[in-house]
Amino acid sequence: MNNDRIIIIGAGIAGASTAYFLTRLGIDNIRILEKEKLAGTHSSGLNAAILRTMIPEPFLNRLACESAEFYFNPPIGFSSVPLVDKTGIYLTASKGNEALLQVWCDDNPQTGMKPIPVEGVYKRIPNLTRELGMATWKANDGVMDIHAILQGFMRGAVGAGAEFFADVQFLRLRTQNGCVTGVETSDGFMEACKVVVANGAWASVAETFVGYGLPFTPYRRHLLVTEASPDVNLRQPVVWIAGEEFYFRPESGGLLMCGCDAIAVSPEEGETTDPTQLERIAAKATRWLPRFSDARVVKSWAGMRTFVPDDEFVIGADPRLRGLYWVAGLGGHGVVCAPLIGRIAADWIASGGSEHAAASAFLPERLI
Repeated sequence: MNNDRIIIIGAGIAGASTAYFLTRLGIDNIRILEKEKLAGTHSSGLNAAILRTMIPEPFLNRLACESAEFYFNPPIGFSSVPLVDKTGIYLTASKGNEALLQVWCDDNPQTGMKPIPVEGVYKRIPNLTRELGMATWKANDGVMDIHAILQGFMRGAVGAGAEFFADVQFLRLRTQNGCVTGVETSDGFMEACKVVVANGAWASVAETFVGYGLPFTPYRRHLLVTEASPDVNLRQPVVWIAGEEFYFRPESGGLLMCGCDAIAVSPEEGETTDPTQLERIAAKATRWLPRFSDARVVKSWAGMRTFVPDDEFVIGADPRLRGLYWVAGLGGHGVVCAPLIGRIAADWIASGGSEHAAASAFLPERLI
């Protein structure tokens, strides 16, 4: 048996960042398995690419802020292009929902986000309907280069000795005497002493984990991009309207929009678009951006965000089975928090613990 091999299931942002930080700890006997032909095909490549460090939950907020520092100042050789375009973000609330946004600010004072006059938002976004009740601003947030981030993690991991196996599907765990012995795959059995579940929505397929599943639920969310318009300032900030659950940012000369739908789905149906949800986005755009009410949609898609009941991440060792680790349930924050997610996961896998203050809140044992 291969007594030191680590197999990571999934080459999205969770698996890639975990592999990257494991190699930084000197571990190189790693196999990253990906059922698609390319890394990051599903949730990692289908999100809105927004760096929003202002997250209501304090632990996740902390990870987002710390991860942003990695993106602003990545290690030498990680990427040849900037990882974040710091367009800034207006995190706002519609009239009647000011208390919701105020709680976010009060619970996360370290972000430095404080109320600003809503007139400042209207000045930068003149097409926005005048129905905001509160606004905050963060200059360093903005738009991430998802491809560069994912490739930076993958290139760094593979360059340090990790092996990437594309088009190989994980089928089930193999165990013996309370320990992981490897995984069954579409290419046959692969031995390992440790297996890391980092396959996003597919972590919810409990039967592949021979009785060691956890309560993950994938939720589908739709996005669309409008045709190019002279009304779009390509350098305008991201706008997020809490209470209305609507956000938008420039994309390809038009606007990327999302109505923040959240419908529980199976992984197989999670990327199937629902026309009624696209109509829902259009209705929100009509209210908040009436100049875009008749804009042609040039692209639309759906992606998945996977949660457990308490909405916290799941990172660490499964106490029921020696050698089984989880890096899953990342909701919509996987890319934003990837540097800290990968670092915490690597610490657990390599040494059996993490000194990060948030790490204990993410342990799988709370869900068993």
